[in-house]
Parts: sequence; structure tokens; C-alpha cells
Amino acid sequence: MKVLIIYPHLTGKGGTETVLAKVLTASDESFNFSLFLPGGCSDQRWMQAFADRVTLHSKTNSFTRFWDTLVFILKTQPNIVISMSKVQILAAWMARKIFRRKFKLVSWNHFSLLETRFPSMLKLFKLCDYHLAISSGIQHQLQGLGISPNRIFLVYNPIDPQEKLIPRTNGHTKEFVYIGRLQSKSQKNLTELISILGATTAYPWHLRVIGAGDDDDEATLKRQAKDAGIAERITWLGWQSQPWDILDEDEVDLLFLTSKFEGLPMVLAEAMSYGVPCFSADCPTGPEDIIKDGANGTLYTPGNVTQAHEKLVDFFEKKTTYLSPEEVKMTITKMYTQQYLATLKQLLIDIQ
Repeated sequence: MKVLIIYPHLTGKGGTETVLAKVLTASDESFNFSLFLPGGCSDQRWMQAFADRVTLHSKTNSFTRFWDTLVFILKTQPNIVISMSKVQILAAWMARKIFRRKFKLVSWNHFSLLETRFPSMLKLFKLCDYHLAISSGIQHQLQGLGISPNRIFLVYNPIDPQEKLIPRTNGHTKEFVYIGRLQSKSQKNLTELISILGATTAYPWHLRVIGAGDDDDEATLKRQAKDAGIAERITWLGWQSQPWDILDEDEVDLLFLTSKFEGLPMVLAEAMSYGVPCFSADCPTGPEDIIKDGANGTLYTPGNVTQAHEKLVDFFEKKTTYLSPEEVKMTITKMYTQQYLATLKQLLIDIQ
């Protein structure tokens, strides 16, 4: 079975790349997975082990990527096209409709459907035969478009189980970590994290920030930390290709996520695979699928800094006690790679 996955452009440094790497390397005698990026990829190091399964072009706008996608589908003749973009859904549908090709068209959206500049384009999802939803929130959003639940499959995203567990601190100062893009006000919303921690200076903590962003965002965040009086409590480690490798000899009490929206935030699952509980905004979509409030982490209402502060105080005061690292690791069994790939392949067989 030839399965073609299409995405307009990748940076090479995100969670989507991690998921795609696991799927592409799962090719076998029955499944030939390939990836087409009409707009290319900024950093190609992540795909070196399976470069023969990836086709990169360098189209720079939606119009040229649209036609490039249509032509590529006609040339490669896949059995199933999985589109991760609305524009590519339309291109694939037109390739099938106009040129009478007989492949199944499947959507695989990795962000909340509500976060779009062009809401009218959401109707393009109805052109697909089936849909892979990476979170229950996206599943509900697709149903809200009038798509039959029978055509939507909740699959999550894959994560590798880790042999090593990262311990928590026994001492006085709690160790926190953030891993992701440095964005002050946009999606990752790190200004909110600064506000939460700035309101919690009565307790001892230290935060490591792993990630990079625009110079303006990073400068803004460092200035906000200084204004909040917490600059000395934060260590900025920059972008790291393997962030957990630099943490596995340390102790981590909590990983933070303050995003305004996500698809399925894999950084939460990655943390839990090491036994690390998470403190996250209950944003659309994904955190609610991973965090069991009070057990393997804490959820707070996005934008409600007061509530987040109160819940963090409960952690410091030991009113909230999370599961052990071993137990936290087991709360995400449904997402571990082997089970995920077996489920995905069976779904593709069923819809083909």
C-alpha cells in the first residue's frame, strides 16, 4: 500500500517532524510511507535516516504549492493521500476529481481547527473520506463541521517509552523546565509563564528554558523576567536537538506549558515518558487527553494566572501530590509507539 503524506513546509525542529519520522520509518512490505513537502524543509537533519522517503521542492507560496501537490499526486499514484493542510486537501481532491484517480483522501491536522486565519476554508475538511484526529478536541471540532463520527479516528501521536526515569528533587528548591519555541504573546504564550512564576516568588524554584525563538521574543521574555524579579531564577539554555539528553542526569519536578492552542502537545507526553509530571494550560486542544488533573499533572484555565498561581502553591504546600515517576510513565501507554503504529496501520487497511 502506497501512503503519501503531504505537508506544505516544515522547519525541521518541531514535534510534527518527530511524529513523521516514526511513521516514515515504519514502512515495511505492506506499507510504503512517503512524505512530500512542496515548500521544502528549513533544517533537514531530522530526515537523514530516511531521506529516500522524502521529496522536497522549493515552492514559496500557497498557489505554486497547490499545483505542485496536484502534479506530484498524479505522478506517484498513491493508494492513500494523507494531507496535513487544507490547501493540500483541495489539491488532492482536484487530482482525484478531475483526473479520475481512485485513492482515499485522509486529513491529519496537527493544530486546533479554530486557529486559522481563514475560517471559511474549514469546509475543505468535508472533501476528505476520513480523518485522523490527534486529540479529542480536534475530534469534536471535526464533528462540529458536520462530519460523521464514523469517519473520524482518534489516533493521538506516538511517543517512545523511556527506560530511564528522571527523579524529582528531595531538597528545598524545586526544579522546573520549559521546552519549546520562545514566543511571548503568540501560540506558546510564555509571558503567562513569567506571570505565574513571578507571583510565586515566596517559594524556592529554578526554571530551565530550552528552546529558541525570534530575537525580539527572547529579549521581551528576559526583560519581563527581570521586571518580575525572577531573572536570577531562570537559566536560558537555547535550542537543543535532544533536550532530554541534557536533563537525564538532573532532577525535574514539573514541566510547564502555557500555550494558547496546540494540536496534541507532545512535549507533555515526552515529559511523562520520563516520569515527569506537567503543569499546563487546558488549551484547545490536547492537554486534556494527556493530563489527569492531580495525578500526572495539573491543568489550569488558560489566561487565569490567579488560578494557576493557586494551583502551583498547592504543589509547593504538598496539597497536590502526583503519582510516582513509574506511575506517571504508565498513564500514557495508549501513545507508545508500538501500539500507535499497529493501530494506525490497521486503520489504513480498514479504510483502503
